[in-house]
Amino acid sequence: MRVLRAVWKRIRAVVSRIPPTDRCLILFMAVLLTQSAYSLFSPAGDGGQSSPVDVVVRTASAAIFGYFLSVREKPSEDSPREPRCLHQATITAIGLFCLVTLLALRNLSLWDPAAAGSDSATATVAQFREFVSGCVGFLIGSPPVRDGPAR
Repeated sequence: MRVLRAVWKRIRAVVSRIPPTDRCLILFMAVLLTQSAYSLFSPAGDGGQSSPVDVVVRTASAAIFGYFLSVREKPSEDSPREPRCLHQATITAIGLFCLVTLLALRNLSLWDPAAAGSDSATATVAQFREFVSGCVGFLIGSPPVRDGPAR
């Protein structure tokens, strides 16, 4: 029980240091990615066509993803590496979620070839592929975080 309290306390401390706007955008992104993943695995009730809601979900996801890729946070004097580490963790979480969803869909489509056949699923798969590529590219181009003085 002590371990859980310590973990919960640490999570609250980390989350409290994230700016409120970023916290809200992370929450929005989590909901949007969950909806996108759900729509990939649920049967298409609209004849395989993209609905206006699907378009809004993909557009909002792309906008938030672009924000996370473009934001440049300045390190604080207390912890010079923390903002960048949180930023990289957010990007990594988005990329891993999209990658795991794509892998699950690929394996599902081996048993059911019609699983990813709708226009909406195709558009979501394309967006998730772009998210994974963007995350990997961002992380490759991100300079390493070093503790202590630079050499």
